[in-house]
Amino acid sequence: MKRNALWNGFMALMIVALGFTACELKSDEDRFQSEIRYFILEHLDNDIAYNPIRFQAIDNGFLSSDVVLITSVLAIQDTVRTKLNLALDQSVAFKSPLLDAFLAMENNFEIDLIDEIMLENIKLDKAVQSKLKANSRSVPKGYLAQQQLFTDQLFAINHRLNHFNLSAYHLDLSGKTATFYLHEYQLNQGQSITTVFELNTESLEVLSFKDIS
Repeated sequence: MKRNALWNGFMALMIVALGFTACELKSDEDRFQSEIRYFILEHLDNDIAYNPIRFQAIDNGFLSSDVVLITSVLAIQDTVRTKLNLALDQSVAFKSPLLDAFLAMENNFEIDLIDEIMLENIKLDKAVQSKLKANSRSVPKGYLAQQQLFTDQLFAINHRLNHFNLSAYHLDLSGKTATFYLHEYQLNQGQSITTVFELNTESLEVLSFKDIS
């Protein structure tokens, strides 16, 4: 009997704790959205009607659903895999837990790792060049072709991220310092406008914004 009472009490506490957590998360999201609405209204004339339509947090999940972006990410993944195999052909056993994790990703890619993957790719290139230089050999054309493919796809990824006011060369979606939101709205019942907002996670201050449609 006591055991059942203790178990029921424990479950009740867990439910309350989960409820508080859900409210806290919802509260944070509401705060960001409220700040965006306030920022827009603050910069509008009184006779302009503002109608919010939707908010979308820009995170890894959102970016992974972007077909244009994910096509280039998959190409980068194939290129990294090929480069590692070509490096092995030259007796370069390059170890990188980050690249291993990236190659294991299938659906939900952590897009904000792309800047770190770029640095690991540079380390791989240097390891191959160092090995071949020590043996007085030049880098094979096949490997050079993969280097160019990596560069081309990185350019394409950066171009697409720029659309969302982001950069492949410095990308952090952890929310530690900044949070990104896509907001669609109408002014005076006109054509819908979509704007990307960057907010300071602590102060909620709007750091930057960019209209994308």
